[in-house]
Amino acid sequence: MTTQNFDFSAEQRDFIESVRETRGIPGVAAAIVKDGEIVAANGFGYRNRDMNLPMTAHTISPICSLTKSFTGIAVMQLVESGELWLDEPVVSYLPKFRVADIEASHKMTPRILLCQKSGMGNTGHRDRIWVEEPNPYQDRAELVAQLAEVWLQTAPNAAFSYSNEGYATLGVLVEAINGIPLEDYFQSHIFDVVGMERTYSRFSQWRSAMDRSHGYQKKGEDYEETQLLEDYSISLSTGGICSTAYDFANYLIATMDYANSSLLSSGSLDAMHTVSMPYGDTGWGYGFGWEIAWNVGRKIVSHSGGLPGIATYALMVPAERLGVVVLTNSRGWGAQQIAEQLASTVLGTPLLRSTFEDPVPFNTRYTPPCADTLAQYVGKYTRVYRAEEEQISVEMEIGKLILRYTDGEAIPFIAIGKDVFLSRYSGNWRPIHFVRDPEGNVTSLLQRGHLFQRRG
Repeated sequence: MTTQNFDFSAEQRDFIESVRETRGIPGVAAAIVKDGEIVAANGFGYRNRDMNLPMTAHTISPICSLTKSFTGIAVMQLVESGELWLDEPVVSYLPKFRVADIEASHKMTPRILLCQKSGMGNTGHRDRIWVEEPNPYQDRAELVAQLAEVWLQTAPNAAFSYSNEGYATLGVLVEAINGIPLEDYFQSHIFDVVGMERTYSRFSQWRSAMDRSHGYQKKGEDYEETQLLEDYSISLSTGGICSTAYDFANYLIATMDYANSSLLSSGSLDAMHTVSMPYGDTGWGYGFGWEIAWNVGRKIVSHSGGLPGIATYALMVPAERLGVVVLTNSRGWGAQQIAEQLASTVLGTPLLRSTFEDPVPFNTRYTPPCADTLAQYVGKYTRVYRAEEEQISVEMEIGKLILRYTDGEAIPFIAIGKDVFLSRYSGNWRPIHFVRDPEGNVTSLLQRGHLFQRRG
């Protein structure tokens, strides 16, 4: 079993340690690939603070929503084998699939689910496994069956709204077509093919490993270890894979190998890395399990992931055959900040921005709304499908909106399309979308898949 470490430059090591200290991250595992080779892979800090065990390039960690690209690979493999059509209704493969709106149910396709424009958003069904005992679902298919009670946030194809339940549906779809558990499919069709020797589909495999991460959250000046679910199989296709920086680096190599990838043809890989759900008029958007951004004519393909005590980030610059993955055992923007800067050091120029605090350089020609239009959005919005109250206050400034959160954080957003706004000052590049009723009144706000109902 391969256990190599490839060291980073002094500049890269210093930056990683600086972010780790500044953001209070116990441990970081990172890797860089360039031109089809792993050029750096190592760990920093501790995978286990209590025992002072070091993080390594081979430390196994949940990769969270980086899993979504694996689900995208699985779906596209079925497309290539002729067993699935991206624009065929899901009910053609899962006859019992439905949401509360029967007509909308028949408009749901694998493509719509892959690029996060189904209109479902996060429905609260996946969240139930975190707060209910025993587990409310016997298996993944039962979760998908309960989506029959879901009223959509918007019509299909109308808006971006990140949906873990949509990716749960794709996982069940892959199982139904293949007739084997998704765990076995991932192992035989992706992990084994790429040579991912320490990558698993079950949290139990992560927990039993000798070199495995422990997640942490700050409690004042101290740290508290976070506890994840014993069984996360219900959410496997949305965020349940566990891997290492080294293994994921090999996955990035295969994912960028348009000429000879062992996973998919060049056309399928390109489809995954192409905007299918645009973010307004910016040219940015969501592909299949990846987000796509542009800067100085350079395409950047990336995705983040997070669970309690874990933050992950991976990015690719396909034209440069450059990829970076960062796994950390603490929540926050540290993984993304490190990944962006590592890519910049390889490119010799900023990937997106000189520092993480600088504005994100998307372009828009959308005419800023007038004050009367902006005023239509102002108000208080409360999150639906959540036990504890979470509220967003929308305020107005000249040409922009300010979203103020319960914790006091205030982020400015600018218009990039009709009822669509994006911030230049947030680690999360995903847009917010305001929803109107048939009379044209703003009734709700969609952010990161969550529905916030207007209350005043």
